[in-house]
Amino acid sequence: MPSILIVDDETIFRKGIRLMIAEMQSEWIVIEEAMDGVEALEKIEELQPDLIITDIKMPRMDGIQLQYIVKERYPHISCVVMSGYNDFQYARESLRLGAKDYLMKPFEREELYDLLSKLQEEWALEKQQNKVNVKDRQVQNQMRHHILAGLLTGSIHHAETEVLENVGILFPHPNTSCLVAKLDRDSVTDERYYRFNPTLFTVYIQQFIQESIDKSLLGHVFILHDNEVVALINHKEGESSYSEIENLTNRIRKEIRGQSNFTITFGLGSPAKDLESISKSYKEAGLALLYRLVIGGDRLFSSETIAEMKMEKLEWHSSDWNLLNQFVQEGDLANVQYQASQFVTRLCGQWHDPEIIQQQICKMLLHFYEQAVNLAVVKQWLQATDVKQVLMDIYSISSSKELIERCQKLLGDLSVCMANRKKKFVTSPVELVVRYVEEHYAESITLNMMAEIVYLSPSYLSSLFKSKQGQSFIDFLTEKRIEKAKTMLRYSDEKIQVISDSTGFTNIRHFNRVFKTLTNRTPTEYREGKNIAARQAK
Repeated sequence: MPSILIVDDETIFRKGIRLMIAEMQSEWIVIEEAMDGVEALEKIEELQPDLIITDIKMPRMDGIQLQYIVKERYPHISCVVMSGYNDFQYARESLRLGAKDYLMKPFEREELYDLLSKLQEEWALEKQQNKVNVKDRQVQNQMRHHILAGLLTGSIHHAETEVLENVGILFPHPNTSCLVAKLDRDSVTDERYYRFNPTLFTVYIQQFIQESIDKSLLGHVFILHDNEVVALINHKEGESSYSEIENLTNRIRKEIRGQSNFTITFGLGSPAKDLESISKSYKEAGLALLYRLVIGGDRLFSSETIAEMKMEKLEWHSSDWNLLNQFVQEGDLANVQYQASQFVTRLCGQWHDPEIIQQQICKMLLHFYEQAVNLAVVKQWLQATDVKQVLMDIYSISSSKELIERCQKLLGDLSVCMANRKKKFVTSPVELVVRYVEEHYAESITLNMMAEIVYLSPSYLSSLFKSKQGQSFIDFLTEKRIEKAKTMLRYSDEKIQVISDSTGFTNIRHFNRVFKTLTNRTPTEYREGKNIAARQAK
């Protein structure tokens, strides 16, 4: 039986529609209700209704935004919109997005019944067709996304044109420009951004751009990463094409800003004259987008406009993050996050070159990585990732807010590791090592093992131990074992082999050699000498 999800912020209206459908005596069943687009998406993912009847004006996420996301994620689900007389322009937008129909509030029972009867017939017919086509469409969509992503990496070549055509990717015009779009993170409050899955913003942007391009240009729009939408726009040669793309981005930014109350920024690469050059256009678009760090978002950056900008070189020294370094060492999380924010904000305000901003941040992070290595807290700090991936992530960020959040997270996590490490030590690391050797000298002990116990790197522990004890860790361990062996030789009748085993030596030959080196006598000679001295004393 076909199912319906009703979405409206007015409880009375939702209940009224539900009652009318129940009294209709048709196959339609209402499986759930939602008070806005956010709640509706949760219900859709769980219940997969056949039809959504949604109001347009709602808090958190309105009906237009909901339709964009449904069209991208659940193209098999139909939508009907409800609107008041003053909202008819939004109803038209919904029809453009593929809504099956609209109902003007307040509507009569007969209007709803006629519409649902018509949709039930369409649903039955589509269901039969979908059984055959849905799997083929899924495979083709996966292939299409894989090929489009391959164009950006340069792995798809001109000789493979037939492969592109088989999945509906056509480039009839001589030039293809890569356009990259990203959400301006600072245009969305944290409360709104994290209220639901942040990737929904990307889905919404992708669908909006595709709808806009389809009106006047030929382009293929897809999501490459969770926060990055890519459009490959195929166009003719000449300056008019650039103007067209510029006008397109201006229109999209204005409409998204007005309808959804957030902003996006575009990066545009130079036109590619063949498939192999599309990857170069994509790189240029990404580099252009980086200038959002220093100029701000809600605009179009292109390789041409960036080339015209004059980059001023400023001096920056490690002393500018000494205070941040102090708070990390102290494990002061609140001050670390504040200083990290101040550091990135100052960088973005004083430097005019985004690449240098990223370099300075990476330089700062490498400083803290070196400290983490020396204190053996890298695993606790970075978990499953490594420093190379951390630095690569920094170079992929073009939003100052995202850069601040990333640095706050990284340095905040490190400060927590530092605080936890402090709690483990009531005495110095060297004292703990000395105590451990005295208690476990008979066992297998290595410098690496001691380093793990006191949360230091082996090289740093070795240097620290020698500066505190005046001898190396190995020499200290060896002397401690020989002292214990001398005591056993002096006061017991145990065999040399037993004494060797009991003091942590791996074999008796090694024990004999080390003993003679330190005492100028073999273990046997040492025992006999003590016995002679004891008899003479009597």
